[in-house]
Amino acid sequence: MDIFKIVGLGIISALLCVFIKNSRPEISVILSLATTIIILFYILPFFKQVLLALNNISGLIGIESSYTEPVFKVIGIAYITQIGGDLCRDAGESAIATKIELAGKIAIVSLALPIAYKMISVINGIIFSV
Repeated sequence: MDIFKIVGLGIISALLCVFIKNSRPEISVILSLATTIIILFYILPFFKQVLLALNNISGLIGIESSYTEPVFKVIGIAYITQIGGDLCRDAGESAIATKIELAGKIAIVSLALPIAYKMISVINGIIFSV
């Protein structure tokens, strides 16, 4: 991954947004959104490689995919939620950003509940089997 390209694109885009924001704020928001999408598409293959490597590692140490899959989903939800909230804040819509973040938190909790239930069941079984 060429981080210099990503950082360079981000800095140039940010500078352009600052210069354009006073005269054409709608163009500034579109430029910010377009830059975010370009960067996301650029890093997507690398993110996929990281997920595959983590999945392989968890397979080597014997962790079931029923435990690792929700963790990967939570990470994805957290990133998507943060990016969406930041874009809304950049557009001056902090109320929408807050609702996006709330939706992300609820989605994460809903994914975590089955794992928490399994853990409680295991702990409960250990305590009452003694």
